[in-house]
Amino acid sequence: MTKYVILIPCFNDWDSLNFLLPKIDKVIENADDNIDIFIVNDASTKENNLEIKNVKKIKNIKVLNLKKNVKAQIAIASGLKYLNQESFDGGVIVMDADGQDDPSHLLNIINESKKDLKKTIVVMRSQRDDPFIFNVFYKLYLLLALVFTFQYMKFGVFSYISSKSIEKILSNNDINKAYAGSLAKNFNDKKAIWVPRRKRIVGKSQNNYKSLIHYSLKIISVFRKQVLINSIALMIVPIILFMFKFFPIYCVIFIIILLLFNLSIFLVNKDVDKSIKSIDLLKNVRNLEILKN
Repeated sequence: MTKYVILIPCFNDWDSLNFLLPKIDKVIENADDNIDIFIVNDASTKENNLEIKNVKKIKNIKVLNLKKNVKAQIAIASGLKYLNQESFDGGVIVMDADGQDDPSHLLNIINESKKDLKKTIVVMRSQRDDPFIFNVFYKLYLLLALVFTFQYMKFGVFSYISSKSIEKILSNNDINKAYAGSLAKNFNDKKAIWVPRRKRIVGKSQNNYKSLIHYSLKIISVFRKQVLINSIALMIVPIILFMFKFFPIYCVIFIIILLLFNLSIFLVNKDVDKSIKSIDLLKNVRNLEILKN
C-alpha cells in the first residue's frame, strides 16, 4: 500500500477548498491507498473556514500555516521542505486550491504512479476555457518556451513527484521561480497525462495579464542559460543580413527584441533570487494545524 499526500497551496481560497475536498474524498472513496491532504496556508488574510464533516475517506487533513505570504511557488517549496524534514515516504500530488485542477483525474495519476513510483508525472492541459486574448498570450508563451528552452511546458502545478525526488527539486532555486519550470528542468524522464483544465469553483482569479506575463517569464527564467545560448544562435542570421545591408532596420529591431527579452529574464531571475534570500522556508512556518487525524 502506497502513501500519498495531496499538497495544496492556498491563499484565501477556503471557499473553493470547501467544494474541492469533498470532491477529492468522493473520487478516492474506493482507493486502497492512504491519501492525506496537506494544505499550505500562504498567510491568508481570510479566516480558515474549512468544513470537513462531509469528508470521510480522507483520514488526515493538515494545514501548514506560514507567517509571511510568499506566493504559490514558494509555498509549494515550503510544503515539500516540511514533508522532507518529517521524512515523509510516499508520493506527493501537487494541485491548486481553486478547482481548476480537476480532482476527477486523481486516480489516473495514482494508478499511473504505481507503474514506477519514482517517475515524475505532469498533467498537460488538453484544453482551456479562457478568453480569446488570454489564449493568444498563452500560445505565444508556449511558442517562446519551446524556441528558447526546447521544452513544451503545457502544464502547471498539477503533478506527481516521489518523496525520493524532493531533495533534488529543492537542491536549487528553480522551484522558487516556477514549480512547473523546475519540474521541466530537473526531471527529463517524465510521464505526461492529458486532461482539460476547469474553471475556478468559486470567485474570480486573483491573477491579471501583468501577473501572468510575469509568471511566464519566471518559468522561462529557469532556463536562462539555454535562453541566452539560443538567443545568440538566433542573432547570427540577422547580423549577417545586416552586414550585407539586407533588411537593416528589421534586423536591428529583431536583435533589440532578443536583447530586451534576455534582459527581462535576467531581471526577473535577479528579483526572485533577492526576495528568497530573506526567507528561511522552515522558519517561515507559524505552526501545523491538524484538522483531521
